[in-house]
Amino acid sequence: MAKKTMSVRGVTAPSVRPTAYAAWLVAVALSVPVFVVLSVIEWIR
Repeated sequence: MAKKTMSVRGVTAPSVRPTAYAAWLVAVALSVPVFVVLSVIEWIR
């Protein structure tokens, strides 16, 4: 039983961090092109 809870803890703890990291990466990857497009539009105007 102790080994089972330890393995579950080991699986859940690392799985939370990569999802938050992936969400942060997606947010950055989406915000950078949007910022570039907006700055180019402002520069063209």
